[in-house]
Amino acid sequence: MANGYGSQRSELEIHLQRLWQGHRHRLWLVPVALVAILLISSVFYSVAADSQGVILRFGRYVRSSPPGLHTKLPWPIETVQEVPVQRVESLEFGFATVRPGRDTEYALATVDQMEVATMLTGDLNLAHVEWIIQYRIADARKYLFRIGGSIEAREAVEDAIRDISEAVMRKLVGDASVDEVITISRFEIAESAKLAIQKSLNDFESGIEVVTVKLQAATPPAMVKDAFDEVNRARQRKEKVVNEAMGERNEKVPAARGKRDRAILEAEGYRERATREMNGRVSAFLAKLAQYDKAPEVTRSRLYLEATEEVFSRVDRKIIIDGSIRSMLPLLNVDDPQGAKAGK
Repeated sequence: MANGYGSQRSELEIHLQRLWQGHRHRLWLVPVALVAILLISSVFYSVAADSQGVILRFGRYVRSSPPGLHTKLPWPIETVQEVPVQRVESLEFGFATVRPGRDTEYALATVDQMEVATMLTGDLNLAHVEWIIQYRIADARKYLFRIGGSIEAREAVEDAIRDISEAVMRKLVGDASVDEVITISRFEIAESAKLAIQKSLNDFESGIEVVTVKLQAATPPAMVKDAFDEVNRARQRKEKVVNEAMGERNEKVPAARGKRDRAILEAEGYRERATREMNGRVSAFLAKLAQYDKAPEVTRSRLYLEATEEVFSRVDRKIIIDGSIRSMLPLLNVDDPQGAKAGK
């Protein structure tokens, strides 16, 4: 057995030796084949659906390619850098998100974040302003080469956005009052910041498009928060009192106006009635005067009789005395109701 195994081994060695002697002059083809394979594989490349390919020839920009499969000159003549032009990136200022979601978790603010978020308003108050910037790459070539080198492009662009946005936000907050920053003008400040940041990035030819700027939170700093809350409570009490006073005013003023209008209408009605009555009396008097001018004696007698009739109609007890009687007291007992009736 040992002799048989040894003979088989010697035959194998002889075969390998003959194979080596027959093909050793072709071994140089192996590295050539490997190099060819590498070169051929570097000719083809693919770009993701949300990206854009930037072709560099010896480090210089040549062209850009859309998503899909493409060819280029082999490495190291041309290289490809893939830039995600459709991806929306976010930068946070004054805070840091640990885990986004329905119940978002935020990290404890650092000293640097507090310094970024603390700003001086136009009315010399302090405000703690947190905001988010969302952006995307609009021009891959400018993104890679205008602000930073191709390798450090992302870091350089993020640093530029941070510096520009912080400067713009401080300027806008410095031009507004603390009430405008915290309550009434948050949307206007965010829109103005978006436009100003975009203009500065365009001036730098950064190739960045600002998608949105959102004020996440704008509150007074913790050191003055209690005092600020007390001021807000006082303002709310003031507004409550003013609203109550306005409500009472709106309730009483219409009622007073109604009384005024009613009094005016009653006065006008009385004036109209009195005017008509006086006009009637004047007309009656003028008519009597015309009759008097025609027959004075008859008219005088008629007026006397009419006046007497009117006076007697208003008197309950009437006593008629003969003109020849010198004294009427013995004849009339003014204390006796029956006697008074008898003397009628």
